[in-house]
Amino acid sequence: MKAQYLLAGLILVANSAWSQTCVSNQPLFQEAEQLVDLEDGTILDVKTNLLWSKCTLGQSYLPDSNSCTNDGATSYLTWQDALKATEDPALTTIGTVTGFRLPNIKELTSIVNYQCVFPAIDVTYFPATENEPYWTNTPDAPRNGAQINTGLNGLVINFATGEEFIDQDRDRILIRLVKDYQ
Repeated sequence: MKAQYLLAGLILVANSAWSQTCVSNQPLFQEAEQLVDLEDGTILDVKTNLLWSKCTLGQSYLPDSNSCTNDGATSYLTWQDALKATEDPALTTIGTVTGFRLPNIKELTSIVNYQCVFPAIDVTYFPATENEPYWTNTPDAPRNGAQINTGLNGLVINFATGEEFIDQDRDRILIRLVKDYQ
């Protein structure tokens, strides 16, 4: 794990343009054909049986190009605001599919691509993913008297590097929705 952080740090220093950089000396993050683009704004993970939103919450899905807008992502500065937003059916419906929610930390970690940074995700399936933290529904409960992300109350994944913490105050924390596939 330390090697991943070192690699991410070296790439951060070397890559000031923040375009996605990938290496091949890290283990594959997913098996071949594990992700299936349903071409309706959702991505199916056949291993976990989870259905993911292709776009960050607030971005628009563009069916003609099967991609997402590069703007419009909505930031939720508190964990409580993120939890509340995912109770709104207007925000948690993708196309005709309803019932999307915030992922837990294990679910969101399952789509992190540790072979890449800026962003640490497969942009073939998740285009326009921002180099920002994304909320989970997992509480950041104090461990040994300290939280992982002091003051956030909920765990996040920073998709710039794939880390489970952020080392500075953020004015943008985003949401990627998920649901159990049926």
